[in-house]
Amino acid sequence: MRLTARHLAAFLLTSTALSAPLGAQSLDGPTYLGQIVIGYAEDGTPIFAGENATHLGEADLRGATSTTDLDGLLRQQTSVFTQKDPGNPGLAVNIRGFEGSGRVAMSVDGVPQSYRLTGHSAQGFTFVDENFVTGVDITRGPVTATGGSGYAGAVDFRTIEAGDVLKDGASRGALLRFDYADNGEAASGMAATAMKAGRLDMLLALSRHTGDDYEDGADTPVANTYQDISSQLFKLGYDLSDAQRIGLSVMHYETDFFATSYRQALSNDIAKLSYRYAPGDGRVDLRLNAYTGKTETDWIAGTGSAVGRVMSTRTTGFDATNTSEFALGAWALTSANGFEAAQDRLGGTAGGVNPTSGTARRAAVFSENVFRNGPWEITAGLRGASYRLEGQASQGAIDIDNSSLDPKLTLAYQLTPALQPYLTLSRAMRAPTLQETMLGGTHPGGGIGMIANPALEAETEEGFEIGFNIDREGLFAAGDRLSGRVNYYDMSVENYIVTSMAFTNAFGQTGAAFVNVPGTSKTKGLELELAYGWQSYDLGLSYTHNDSTLPSQMPGLGAGQYLPDDTLSLRLSKRLMEDRLTLGAQYNYVSGGLFTDTYTSTPYQKDTSYELVDLFASYAVTEDALVYAKVTNLFDETYVPWLSASATENGQGRTFHIGTSLRF
Repeated sequence: MRLTARHLAAFLLTSTALSAPLGAQSLDGPTYLGQIVIGYAEDGTPIFAGENATHLGEADLRGATSTTDLDGLLRQQTSVFTQKDPGNPGLAVNIRGFEGSGRVAMSVDGVPQSYRLTGHSAQGFTFVDENFVTGVDITRGPVTATGGSGYAGAVDFRTIEAGDVLKDGASRGALLRFDYADNGEAASGMAATAMKAGRLDMLLALSRHTGDDYEDGADTPVANTYQDISSQLFKLGYDLSDAQRIGLSVMHYETDFFATSYRQALSNDIAKLSYRYAPGDGRVDLRLNAYTGKTETDWIAGTGSAVGRVMSTRTTGFDATNTSEFALGAWALTSANGFEAAQDRLGGTAGGVNPTSGTARRAAVFSENVFRNGPWEITAGLRGASYRLEGQASQGAIDIDNSSLDPKLTLAYQLTPALQPYLTLSRAMRAPTLQETMLGGTHPGGGIGMIANPALEAETEEGFEIGFNIDREGLFAAGDRLSGRVNYYDMSVENYIVTSMAFTNAFGQTGAAFVNVPGTSKTKGLELELAYGWQSYDLGLSYTHNDSTLPSQMPGLGAGQYLPDDTLSLRLSKRLMEDRLTLGAQYNYVSGGLFTDTYTSTPYQKDTSYELVDLFASYAVTEDALVYAKVTNLFDETYVPWLSASATENGQGRTFHIGTSLRF
């Protein structure tokens, strides 16, 4: 459905009229991008509207049961995977078999990460220092509200705040973290200090990662897997009144790594200014954000002709959301309404097949409304989105624009106090990127000519999800608890974009290009995300079965996207010594699945599976001092991680870790 300017205006007016909101989250509390909070538990934990989302917190990232780095932790989540390039520290998140070019919307503190690269790797990376990350919010499927530019889902990485450093009631404090791994002699450390004076609070954090190449399970060094990362983070917050708060966040990240045949120096800079007004009357909880970010990479060494290449993406934008709650007869309504707009501008020199000039603009207005009446919960969302791409290809100008009106509806019913079945229907659009539209140049070494596609159309997804949420106490024994979600999803994509090696564009050129696939491309699957606790024991289970008939993304012009047919993560831990000591184990299974070789577009079944086992232990010396030890890949398995950038780059062999976290 096309969305005209008149439709956009009418939709915005309707959304504004609906606004009227929400109680009580502290002004300096965490912001959950694109999530509607409909209440709070007694311990202050937010209760979200029915949605397929996972919220990882500090305990998941580096608590007693954390056994892996951020990339590995993402791979343990239901229907979530990553493109793995051992040399590249960037994160490329895959959800339900979709990755790259914005199919999964990635952000840091709500700031979109739009850096793209067409080559022998993922088609989009997020660069954030995991020492700064205190939460990861994962949403599967379309997001109606802020951050909803991708139809496969969204991932937001939340960074450390002053409140994470300061003890209760303290005006000054510091936090130190240190981790050492023997495989590659990798060391990581962070120092953060925070202060609070009256209405003002401030945070300064520094982080550093170093390490040599690691060895695989056969004790063979894996080339170019060294670490060299440094980061700085500054945050300032000021409460203008009890109801108003402004904030400033500035982050600088830089790294040196070897990937796609070249040594690269990369920097990522993010600045964000925020404002919140929440008088507590239930009618207004207004959040405004303005931001800018720039990711730039310089290809500084290598054996090919691309030495000296510079590529950058500058993203600038703003968003506004108001969340309200009020009564409509017997129904309670929580309503989030707002708009967002952003621009990506490319820069650099000698980009090769990647454009170094061009502008992409996108905008959206949205309304998401949660109606609750007794056992019923109905979520009705509507997102009006538009985009425009402008640039100069080798044979002419590129000027593409389109718009879409995308609804989302979830019906949930609390069948019993422990069981809530639900059904979600949705539609969403993904705009083509500048890199897809303006592909050009020649592959290094010649032989393959790349061409632009000025007629490239947006991908449109329609799908459904059916399942149930469970939260049951006393299931097997007094005091135990089982919680989580079981669901089935089915997604159909029109105009799915893949690579064609023999395409003739509107300029009359013939060569390799990104093109729309005629007809419908489909994927479906089963997801389980469960947690069980009894006395001092905790058990976590994540399982995904994926069945995809999507056309193949061609490795070499991007990367393969197919998930393994089955993935399973199982974690068991026990707390001892008045919960100060935690011991446990983590088991991960990755099956084979559809696979595509480099520069081919015909997938085949690759039945190569692997299993990994980790052990972990932690001890809380005091409430503010934790020491831990862990062993990853306990049995020294030699394996190639699924969705690895190269079939010759094995995963890390057995590794011993020790570390500590101190707050004072």
